[in-house]
Amino acid sequence: MKKLSLTLAILLMLLGNCTKKPVVTGTVGYPVNVVPEIKKSEDTTGCTFKWGFVARPAESIMDVLSFIPDSRSFSVSFIPDVPGDYELQFLSQDSNGKEIFKQIIKCSISYDTAQSPSADTVVDQMPPRDLPDTAQSPSTDTVASQMPPRDLSAPPPQYAQSYPGRENETTYSAMTQSQPIKTGKNIQKIPGKYTIQLGAYKNYDKAEAELRKLRAYNLDTYIQKAYFKETNETCYRIRTGTFDSYAEAKKVLNQLKARFPKENLWIDFVCEDQ
Repeated sequence: MKKLSLTLAILLMLLGNCTKKPVVTGTVGYPVNVVPEIKKSEDTTGCTFKWGFVARPAESIMDVLSFIPDSRSFSVSFIPDVPGDYELQFLSQDSNGKEIFKQIIKCSISYDTAQSPSADTVVDQMPPRDLPDTAQSPSTDTVASQMPPRDLSAPPPQYAQSYPGRENETTYSAMTQSQPIKTGKNIQKIPGKYTIQLGAYKNYDKAEAELRKLRAYNLDTYIQKAYFKETNETCYRIRTGTFDSYAEAKKVLNQLKARFPKENLWIDFVCEDQ
């Protein structure tokens, strides 16, 4: 008798820990909120939670990753993908992983018939397609037959070689064939002395501004005025260094090109001031 009473007590305890909640209803495509029904605070205090799908429609692809915010939260929601019956299991465990409370929650999901018309209704409401009228749309053969025949014996058209009014313009080829003007003959050079040119400007203020930038790189730079008598032009050249040999200047030039790869640097004779 005592054994029977003990067995009944255990069964009642198991039934109490695994209870079923009333069916939760929902609609396909809309969130369904699910909350476990807890009767004792001991069933959740200091526990971790776990949700899972025990049963679902065969067409559904819902899994543990479908729970919002996640399957470890106390209350969750999910967005069903197909209609039918879903069974969700809530489980609480203590810090040792021992099961404390378990509950099965059934959800009945259906379509929203008020907002989702059937396929037949959608087809009936679609406007008729405006198919092309074959009687008014000639075929390719008909269009080709209406085109005037080509006169294959006619000579090809002749196109003008230049635009009107441009006969007297200097062409690029004529420019390249002309001899360049040699400038700087009037500038006196000092034989055996070399320098490196970093840039040249027609405006002194621009040259001075560039000079200040270059001095930030610890370069011994200076500005030298150069007057070109052939073109009656004046420029201000930024230069650095005075070298006794071309090889020495070349060595420094290579170092500068490594520091300023985009600049056009070159070696020139040291010139007398003008």
